[in-house]
Amino acid sequence: MQNLLKTTFKIGLSLALLSVVYSCKEKITGEYHPNSPPETFLFVQSTGKDTLNHTASIQKLFWDGRDEDGFITGFYYTWEAFPDSGDWQWTQERSLTFPLKITGAETSYVFQIRAVDNDGAWDPTPAKQLFPIKNTSPTINWLPSSRIPDTTFTVASFIWQANDLDGDSTIVYFEYALDDTTQWRKIAGFRRNLTLTADSGLTQGEHVFYIRAVDVANSRSPIIRMPQRGTWYVKEPKGEYLLIDDFANEAQSNYPDRYYKSMLSQILPEIDPQAGFDYWNIEEQFPASRLQFIETLKLFKRIIWYCDLIQETDEHFITAQVAIPEFLATGGKIIYSVQFNQGFGALGNPLEFTPVDSLGKMFNFITSNSVYYPDSTGQQSIDELFGVQLPELKVSKIIVGLMGLKPKPTAIPLYRYDDPRSTEDPIFILLGRNDNKHGTDAYDFIFSATPLHYLQANNNLNEFFKIVFNDIFKP
Repeated sequence: MQNLLKTTFKIGLSLALLSVVYSCKEKITGEYHPNSPPETFLFVQSTGKDTLNHTASIQKLFWDGRDEDGFITGFYYTWEAFPDSGDWQWTQERSLTFPLKITGAETSYVFQIRAVDNDGAWDPTPAKQLFPIKNTSPTINWLPSSRIPDTTFTVASFIWQANDLDGDSTIVYFEYALDDTTQWRKIAGFRRNLTLTADSGLTQGEHVFYIRAVDVANSRSPIIRMPQRGTWYVKEPKGEYLLIDDFANEAQSNYPDRYYKSMLSQILPEIDPQAGFDYWNIEEQFPASRLQFIETLKLFKRIIWYCDLIQETDEHFITAQVAIPEFLATGGKIIYSVQFNQGFGALGNPLEFTPVDSLGKMFNFITSNSVYYPDSTGQQSIDELFGVQLPELKVSKIIVGLMGLKPKPTAIPLYRYDDPRSTEDPIFILLGRNDNKHGTDAYDFIFSATPLHYLQANNNLNEFFKIVFNDIFKP
């Protein structure tokens, strides 16, 4: 039986081989079919066969291809109406977004795309679409940070945002006007802010600012104005001195602005009969633009800036860290009087811009009639540099919550508090030297961690300020 099965298998195999040999010798009949090129389909909602209604300059297009005897490997597309071979770009995507450049009120583009199959054949009749592009006018709006106080000095900054559906790069310039919209001035289209000064026409009196955007097709946005209602008042500086009121709770401190105004009115005529000073309450008139604040400081040469409690997150203190160094770099000189809030100094080194190296001992309170006496080493330096003796000062009202100061190596300690519980009395007032990278190398920064108007018990605080402005801050 086994031999019979083997014999049958051999006979079957032989017949199969003979069949294959015979088939190979048989001729192929019929016609050869060459590779068929693919077809391409472009998906655009159209109102006509080859054109569209006027549309936007940002186009998202979709396409696909079909190949009867293979498969699609990709596509070549072009925006040239009569393309050369080098004008076609390759993609395997089936959708792309194209920004079409606007060159006038109306511009036309032709998009062509052809599919490529797995044999490298491409559609000889590309899918084609004409896009007539109609320009869209730009828009312009104020940012919240562009609000302007109702009163400024001869500096005013404006910040806006502008957009164009045809692409923000199509905004070629802005036109602005001060008070009179028959007289427009141009600035570049990439700008989003502008600062006006006296040289720009900011004179004392009421003003209003207008601005609009203009695109490549000479299409203009609606005009916006600042203030959005009414006008704002500009006042010209009276002289080189500025008093900055940054004190929120003045009633609780017996209105310190009264002392500072009175003091300046008394000592400035003795220093310079022509000298005048300006008062700026930044609790009420703080500008939204940091640039406006900095440029306003630069209008003056000598500044007293007095604060109540400050902390690192206060907007005014954050601005001071930038504004004061820039002001000093122009040759200005400043007295900055503060009181630290509880926990101040926990975030980094917020006093790097001051003559302070670090903070020292914390005092819960300092009683009235406590003595602030000139530091002996500091007094010697002041005598050698300026030839003057600092007066002893006394606290006129209990001060709650103060922190001593540790000076930088180049700073001069001016005053120490006569601490009855310590032989190392803490420093509270320093004189800083502007010796940083962009500094003037002058002693130009008095920093006090005690609100100075609390030191009137000896009735000689005016003498201290007179020495500062007449001798230490002398030009």
